[in-house]
Amino acid sequence: MTLSLADQPTLPDLSDDERHLLNLVATPAATLLGLVAGVLRTRLFEEDGATWVDLWQTNPSTARVEWQDGPDIAEVLEHLVPRSIEGTLEGVPGLRAVITSDTHAQLVWIGTTSPVALHLTRLDG
Repeated sequence: MTLSLADQPTLPDLSDDERHLLNLVATPAATLLGLVAGVLRTRLFEEDGATWVDLWQTNPSTARVEWQDGPDIAEVLEHLVPRSIEGTLEGVPGLRAVITSDTHAQLVWIGTTSPVALHLTRLDG
């Protein structure tokens, strides 16, 4: 069944409180976190996956992902940074690695009108 707004009765508009909260949470950083979660959702939680994961936005143009144990930074970057495999694009389009180390990485996402910083951190358990 497909939901069509044309088939719905008139819906009420957003309240001022809803609109204010939406402006705080529906940001480019939140969009990037959704894309990152879509790519990593199975990788960080598989059999030898992370014991703990957190994703959040610190402001509209900065997102953070931290996890304990599980895959190392290089392996996560392998999944996130876009690449073509047999003609299919995988990863997050527009995501570029800027700085990487064994436990941290800083990336920039150029897939929106304003660049978004993404900080990855792997914590040892």
